Amino acid sequence: METTTSKTERPPEPPVRILVQTLTHLVPGNDSYERTMSILNRVCQYHWNCDFSVPRFRWASHNGQFALNNRRCFFLVDYGESQNDDEVPVLCYEWTGETLKPLPQLATDPEIQAKLKEEVPFTWQPSKREKPKLPIPKLIKSRLYCEEYIPISEMDYMREHPEDVKWLKDHLRPRLWTKFVAQMNANKSSGDPDIEE
Repeated sequence: METTTSKTERPPEPPVRILVQTLTHLVPGNDSYERTMSILNRVCQYHWNCDFSVPRFRWASHNGQFALNNRRCFFLVDYGESQNDDEVPVLCYEWTGETLKPLPQLATDPEIQAKLKEEVPFTWQPSKREKPKLPIPKLIKSRLYCEEYIPISEMDYMREHPEDVKWLKDHLRPRLWTKFVAQMNANKSSGDPDIEE
């Protein structure tokens, strides 16, 4: 882990938001969970000399397609409660692959401000719109790009729907298709046929 805040510098008091921008290939770890926790822990170590934990901290991420290099992605750590989201300070950083570097201009980007306010408010609010449920093939595609594990129930669905397997093959990069085939074949029942590459 990187060094923590110096003892002369006071850690930020809640309520506060910490926003980190980085590139997917700079985030250490082997899968989506490890990579996400790596950044969240670094943020908490940097400011509060502790690891990330729920419910003390809340988090969100955006564009964590770790199977692709050089993709801009974001991680957010919220700490505390507030009656007015507009008064919550946002501290911004860039993860360089080695350290958190202050990036104050990130907080003034209008697109980022809008996304934070509308999609990830500091104070949780029930969603006003229904989130459409993704079809399983699109959900699996997203999981593969984010380097997430595919649940057995979704693999079972795909075995029963060869047309969706074909769709997935047509819409994946070859190396991600190879990963999908390996997961499917490693988790099949004895009577199930192998999926062909």
